[in-house]
Amino acid sequence: MWITTDQAIDIYARYCKARFGARATKLARARVAELRQSGDVEGERIWEEVSRRVEAQPTTQSPSLSSS
Repeated sequence: MWITTDQAIDIYARYCKARFGARATKLARARVAELRQSGDVEGERIWEEVSRRVEAQPTTQSPSLSSS
């Protein structure tokens, strides 16, 4: 099965948000800076979009932290 770049960006943004929570945007932005410094224009563009999609996702609270 092949997925598009757009689908991959969406998948990775959701993964980052689920895995890193509130730190996800900061980590994605750090990756953008690394790619910019290395001259990887396409990688920078893709990670900019990952970062935007992470920011657009609602913040969910972990079930273990919610009050009952």
